[in-house]
Amino acid sequence: MKKMTLLTVVFVFTFSINAQTAIQEFDFNGTLSNTKNEISFSGKAMFVNDRAGVPNSAIRLSNSYIEAMVLNLPPANSSRTVSIWVKYNDVTKANYIWGYGSLYNARYFGLLQQIATDSKSDLNLAGCGDENDVIVSTAVSSNIWYNYIVTYDGFTSKIYRNGELIKSSISPRKLTSGIVFSIGKKGPSVSINADIDDLKIYDVALSDEQIVTLYKGNSSLITKNVATTSITSVVGETKTVLAVPVTESKIRSSEIYSIKGVKVFASNTNVIDISSILDGTYLLEIANKTQSLADKKISSNLHKMEEAKTVLTVPLTEGGIKSFEIYSPKGAKVFAANASVIDISSIPEGTYSLKIRNTGQSPNDKIISSN
Repeated sequence: MKKMTLLTVVFVFTFSINAQTAIQEFDFNGTLSNTKNEISFSGKAMFVNDRAGVPNSAIRLSNSYIEAMVLNLPPANSSRTVSIWVKYNDVTKANYIWGYGSLYNARYFGLLQQIATDSKSDLNLAGCGDENDVIVSTAVSSNIWYNYIVTYDGFTSKIYRNGELIKSSISPRKLTSGIVFSIGKKGPSVSINADIDDLKIYDVALSDEQIVTLYKGNSSLITKNVATTSITSVVGETKTVLAVPVTESKIRSSEIYSIKGVKVFASNTNVIDISSILDGTYLLEIANKTQSLADKKISSNLHKMEEAKTVLTVPLTEGGIKSFEIYSPKGAKVFAANASVIDISSIPEGTYSLKIRNTGQSPNDKIISSN
């Protein structure tokens, strides 16, 4: 007779508060003013849905720009951090994301995305002058929200995307000067077609840990309840079974990309097997897939057999069990478990951040913990 132990884990999480306070913050929730209502951008912008789908909570710039006079922008060689969310609507042209200062050697500080070729383009933390620019080639796509955070500590410039460091470079001393902060414009040139949200400016260089907190902390606006996940371990058989509610008969297609944009996995089922994927942070894209009538009948019968539950069988190998976490575009954790297979049937269509690591747990460990 097989012994079975049912372990039910309820994932509860809280968001830590960033210890640093932004000297300027613009959430663009129906206004171009900062959150203290002290200063405001001027120019041509249209209010649109933000990355959570909330109406009039982000702005769209299309061949236009906005500017604000900000008296306390970090000057000269002082430390700084700038965070912003961007969704490109056109990557076939350059996007001048933000910047301030004069267009002279080392006196400018701004971020721009060059024209994309073969799904990649140069992301440039510009300082005017080749020796002052920090450039990294990244995969970029339209209609995906990206969080860009740049830091400078008086010595080193860093660029982060979605909480991950993608470029670090020792920089010449900066001579940044200027009090006009622009979005969509660099000097006299205007070039942007993108949606913008949640601009934050700091007069310190945030640490790696603070960057992650800032990236994830933006999700506090759309905190969601995390569903209970049941995990069943069967003694005597090398398998783990996950039971999660099935929502109708939806079939998802999924693709996983590395932080550099390389596709590492693709599937046209509700199941993602991550056992062969290396530890790290990835981009997970989920979309609805059209089912044929025969497919619907088969999936319907399977649902009846399991009493409206989807059951996943996961082989346990000596390589250990994977731990994974799925985050929304705003950083809200929407699913997590210790298993090598993910059932995405209950996760809404969209783009997510997927974090994978090896728990170091072997099959024998699993059986012992189950007992």
